[in-house]
Amino acid sequence: MARNNFARARLRFLGGMVGLLLMAAVLRLSGVAWDGGIGAHPDERYLVGVSEAMACPSRLDPFAVDPAFPYGHLPLYLFLLLGGADRLMAARLLTGLLDVGTVALAAALARLLAGCGAGPAAGRRAALLAALFLALMPLPVQQAHFATADVPLAFFSTGALLFADRATVRHPARRKATVWLAGIWAGLALGSKAGAALLAIPLIVSAVLGAQGRREWVRRSIGALGAALAAFALTSPFAALEFPRFLSNVADQAALARGAVLVPYTLQYRGTLPYLYPIAQQLVWGMGPMLGLLGFGGLARAVGRAARGQLRPAEWVALAWALPFFAFTGGLYAKFPRYLLPLIPILAVYAAQWMITMGRGPATRGLFTLAVLPTALLSVALVVSYGRPHPWVAASEWIRAHLPPNSVIAVEEWDHPLPLDAEGYILRTLPVFDPDSEEKERRMAEVLAEADAVVMASRRGYGALARWPDCFPMTLAHYRALFAGKRGFTAAGCWGRWPSLAGLSLADDPFGAAGLPLPHPDCRPGGVWLRLPHLDESFVVYDHPEVVVFLARRP
Repeated sequence: MARNNFARARLRFLGGMVGLLLMAAVLRLSGVAWDGGIGAHPDERYLVGVSEAMACPSRLDPFAVDPAFPYGHLPLYLFLLLGGADRLMAARLLTGLLDVGTVALAAALARLLAGCGAGPAAGRRAALLAALFLALMPLPVQQAHFATADVPLAFFSTGALLFADRATVRHPARRKATVWLAGIWAGLALGSKAGAALLAIPLIVSAVLGAQGRREWVRRSIGALGAALAAFALTSPFAALEFPRFLSNVADQAALARGAVLVPYTLQYRGTLPYLYPIAQQLVWGMGPMLGLLGFGGLARAVGRAARGQLRPAEWVALAWALPFFAFTGGLYAKFPRYLLPLIPILAVYAAQWMITMGRGPATRGLFTLAVLPTALLSVALVVSYGRPHPWVAASEWIRAHLPPNSVIAVEEWDHPLPLDAEGYILRTLPVFDPDSEEKERRMAEVLAEADAVVMASRRGYGALARWPDCFPMTLAHYRALFAGKRGFTAAGCWGRWPSLAGLSLADDPFGAAGLPLPHPDCRPGGVWLRLPHLDESFVVYDHPEVVVFLARRP
């Protein structure tokens, strides 16, 4: 009887996991052509472009394509292996599948952490909860639609953490091989992005906790780190062969992340609070409000249990990844929410563990509903929006239908020039990110005097510069006058595709946040608008930007 009950429980668990992974796949692989194939994400264009310029076996060195390439080379080789006429779409499918794999790895990690303390039934329940939470979270769903290095980093990091944890609970005879396997996964993560270097901490903690005596843990630590370096060298051979160049490129990116060097796409982070801003963005959009609280609350709970000496070895390994990673990443000046993508799986695990400790009463069921429904609404609304034309495509069609050839169109620097097919038009660039000066004011006035239209492809300009009123007073005055129709131009239309479901639109108010008037009525979502707090620029400007077109008033 007991064996039959166990078999039925196992069958239900496997069926549930298959269903959750299918749901994760639907959310991540639906709408893969979310931009009509134009390559609206600049990191995608860069990575896929570099991979397309490579060739097997004659040209495999990414530095021969771009000497300043700053990432690990593994994603490039994965994209190169895809081949095909449309590598962008193939690469997006690959990252979507990798993120489904991350859901499976997180479920296995949750099962291990919960099962080693509370038994197999608790482990299975934790696995299902963690898979459900991660499958529905908007940040992983959104990032899985982008062919960037962040999704492979999260996938391989989660795998490294899983095997590092397993090394503490397996039979002593198999621990050495398991911690080496964790090192291989860590090396693959490092071959995706340099942020995986922090995996050295849980690798060493795993080796220490799973060994008997100092000599053994030293050997295992060296073996795990050696396996990681070997996997990195094999998957990023030219980074290893030209390590000084690779290190210099990574250092340049680190300077941007620290705020030592400012560029237009990091100006939005002025005045944002370390740790609090990343958490707030995850609560608003990345994880959903209640799941975000459960995830970060679960991390805090783990820290508290560690302070009281209540953690098991596998839990120490997990915390040795989560806490240092968040301590480092959350304190950076550039707080792109995607930087936390490798942390999200363990936060889903912590949320699942915490919910299991609450029992099965009505309060827990109510909390479960409050956690899952808003998160599911955000993700489903986002994926549904991918079925509508990208705003850059829709605005470009309108421009070509309403502006005759040889029209002069003013576009903003550092943003995507529109129309997408600009043949027959004359584009002039507004240097909005240059330091305010009389020369800049003169150049902008010249461009506007010549222009038949002004096109703002997204909030990137006015949204970021509004945080620097002391440095860009003239540029902000330009925006206020333009939006109010006082610079000789009138807003002719606004194109957006806000995440929406059943008439409910989910969006923030970039104009109000920047202290600017609404340029056009269509810049507000139709139907019922659930106004979200301020969203990070990177949540919006790639897959659902707002385009505003202004037409000159001619006498």
